[in-house]
Amino acid sequence: MYLIGQVNNLRMAQAFIDYANGLDANCQLKEVEDGCEIWLVNGEKRLLIKKEFEEFVRSPNQGKYIAASWQTPNQQIEANNDLARNPNQEFLAILMSKSSLFVTIIFTLCWIVFIFGGQGQGDLSQFLFFSPLNQPFDVAQPWRIITPALIHFSMMHITMNLTMWWHFGGLIEIKQSTQRIMTLFFIAAIISNTAQYLATGSLFGGMSGVVYAVFGYVWIYSKFKPSEGITIAPAFFGLSLFWMAAGFFDLLPMNIANTAHLAGLLSGLAFGYFCVKK
Repeated sequence: MYLIGQVNNLRMAQAFIDYANGLDANCQLKEVEDGCEIWLVNGEKRLLIKKEFEEFVRSPNQGKYIAASWQTPNQQIEANNDLARNPNQEFLAILMSKSSLFVTIIFTLCWIVFIFGGQGQGDLSQFLFFSPLNQPFDVAQPWRIITPALIHFSMMHITMNLTMWWHFGGLIEIKQSTQRIMTLFFIAAIISNTAQYLATGSLFGGMSGVVYAVFGYVWIYSKFKPSEGITIAPAFFGLSLFWMAAGFFDLLPMNIANTAHLAGLLSGLAFGYFCVKK
């Protein structure tokens, strides 16, 4: 047997094996501590499969790989047919698969502030804004540079932000580490909150700046290191940029922290690029 390569994501490994087997190359998957190894059983098509694997690592979202996965029965999926037939259990399984410590902590804190903070009107929210009402930032209250991210003003506001945070933030924490998502959160919160405060004052809140940082970070990994399994669909990333642009041109029927969005996105892109190049 010949080792073709290794990826960090089981589904990615299976997608390549499905494609390679469609080329009449007998490939097998072996799970190891830090990912999945792809092995070729015989050496007749070794050079071809090695070349195909290099192309796959550079661009794993090509249609030919997706098509191969659809056309090839997946034994792991078939083994869980009972789960697949129950939509509620399937949804719960997907939800729990993104469960991670730090992401869950921030998720929970946001809901606590939303419920007990009066949606930006209560005493708890006033304690968390960037600065007390009509007062400058107080360096003796340093938490305020971060805590506006925990404040949300409506059910739609918190639901949209936390859905994105749970999915993409959880992806980073699970695939990489708690330290990585913590670092990204604090960098993004500090930069986006400070930028928004300088632009409009202290009456703003929400995880949007952090979420845009997560979008930027994940996009960098999709572009430069797709083998990590941390990806975002180009169309979805494009839609997020359109939403941000619409906010700057006042095309949305709500108040938007546009500066926080832009600052968050740029901080996430920069941090992601630093991480993939270090």
